Amino acid sequence: MTRRPGRSGRKEPRPILSEEDLALFQGAIAGTVPLGARDRIAAPPPPPSPAPRAPELPPEVKLAVEGDGSRYAARAPGVSHAQTAELRAGKIHIEETLDLHGEQIAPARDKLRAFLAGAARVRRCVLVIHGKGTHSDHGAPLREAVVGELLGPLSGLVHAFTTAAPAHGGEGATCILLRRSAR
Repeated sequence: MTRRPGRSGRKEPRPILSEEDLALFQGAIAGTVPLGARDRIAAPPPPPSPAPRAPELPPEVKLAVEGDGSRYAARAPGVSHAQTAELRAGKIHIEETLDLHGEQIAPARDKLRAFLAGAARVRRCVLVIHGKGTHSDHGAPLREAVVGELLGPLSGLVHAFTTAAPAHGGEGATCILLRRSAR
């Protein structure tokens, strides 16, 4: 049996059984009847997949906070104002970005925790885009949730954070410098 090129110009794959083998097989099973359902053994269901574990977070750290309602900065003990100023000015290279813009608050918190826990092992500076809250009736709830997480449960991962530089999103994003010890 020779293979001929199909419409696309490629050769058609060979059949698994030759015509002779197929005829022999069909002759061998002629007159057989499939088993009834009662004689069949049901396959056990697959085991449940393990539930994803929440990332282990270091203990919380009290961060010094400064700023007004729209622009803010926070730093861990021992972090200089100069480092915070460099971060705010966008002089520190951003290695990875998480875009939460448009997310609901609860899933955004989960994504933020997973992102920072993973990024803290290999990254130094990250950017979280949360939006300015212009389409919200109550300020910027997502930005407030991000800042609340950074000041609370995620503070052990944070060296410093500020409102992003205008080139990186300004009030719609937060630039985070991660702790070296979390790596």
